[in-house]
Amino acid sequence: MILQETQDNFFAAELMMAGDVSFEERRSYLLEAARHYLEYHHNRCHEMHNAGGGGREVVECITAMADELIRNLYRCAAAEFPTTGKTCSAVIALGGYGRAELNPLSDIDVMFYCSDRNKDSAEKIAERILYLMWDLNLDVGYSVRTSSDCLSLAQQDITIRTAMLDTRFLAGDEALFRDFERLVAWPLLNRNGQNFLKAKYEEHKTRLVKYGSSVYMLEPNIKEGEGGLRDLHTAVWMARVKFKAKGLRDLLKKGVISEREMQEIEAAYDYLWRIRNELHFQSKRKTDQIQYDKQEQIAVFLGYQDSKKALSVEQFMQDYYAHATQTEHLSSTLIVKSFKDKDSSTGLLGYLGRRSLGGDFFSYRGELKTARKNLFTNRPEAMMQAFLLAKQNNLALSSDVKG
Repeated sequence: MILQETQDNFFAAELMMAGDVSFEERRSYLLEAARHYLEYHHNRCHEMHNAGGGGREVVECITAMADELIRNLYRCAAAEFPTTGKTCSAVIALGGYGRAELNPLSDIDVMFYCSDRNKDSAEKIAERILYLMWDLNLDVGYSVRTSSDCLSLAQQDITIRTAMLDTRFLAGDEALFRDFERLVAWPLLNRNGQNFLKAKYEEHKTRLVKYGSSVYMLEPNIKEGEGGLRDLHTAVWMARVKFKAKGLRDLLKKGVISEREMQEIEAAYDYLWRIRNELHFQSKRKTDQIQYDKQEQIAVFLGYQDSKKALSVEQFMQDYYAHATQTEHLSSTLIVKSFKDKDSSTGLLGYLGRRSLGGDFFSYRGELKTARKNLFTNRPEAMMQAFLLAKQNNLALSSDVKG
């Protein structure tokens, strides 16, 4: 996503004054300029969404908007530290922001990575930037850390370790970012892998208990519920640690996933992001639960129309459940691969009782399920196979098989 040059350089005039005027004296101008910048690009991203832009296209637009804001603010804040400002820290995007996956009202998590001797300067620059961003009503989380801070905190907190698996360089000293990759990111990917897998698996089970362990929730949570975004995140995190991979494409290169599986995972992300984008734009607040009053509005936005057989909202939710089932299948398959060749006595290989039955079917919690949307429309003969497998394995037919 390329932002217009006139809007990207909204601090240019003020930067020319950096040697004569302090950051605090320029603050009111910067705040006003940043408000105009955000309003302009937020509207552009919303227009792109309304014009049919895909989920990925819109999250990339929103991410690019945040990137340019932070880079310009860093240039302004660092200008007051002529000897160390540009080299005292590296601003690193973390978590969802590190994956470049910002929805309209997502959290923006950043870390100011620095050496021990430059920590004071890094903290002063971080405060200038963060206070201004909070005044812009942005939901920003930040930290100022050295390599030893990162490793110590990651060892204590699985959430922090996970966030540091997804990072991008934003501003400051790029050599410091390479230092972070060498001293922090790579060791975190390689150390205590089995403990990480077990911890994420337990976290996964706890989350499903809280948000619903079925894709067929009446008001599903698109991020935390089964078949939602977090299922995909968890599966990819676990596979990356297990196979020492940098991302999806690296998993493909290593033969962990096929080209078809990668395309299906990317399509699942795109579908869920598009709905989450609309949910945020409609609600004007960060929300992930698709409540009844939003379901009909989303259905209309996506172009569903009432028919003699079903209302538009019913058609939308049927499709959502089908996509969520596919997402759960893709995620579970990848999680199972992450536990292959390990001691089955841990119970992890069973992964919630899931078992492939070959072809397009698998058993899950006593039911026969399929992850293929429109399977019986495309292959009517598969219905006979479904009945046979259900009888042979003493399984009930799930709702996605019954249709």
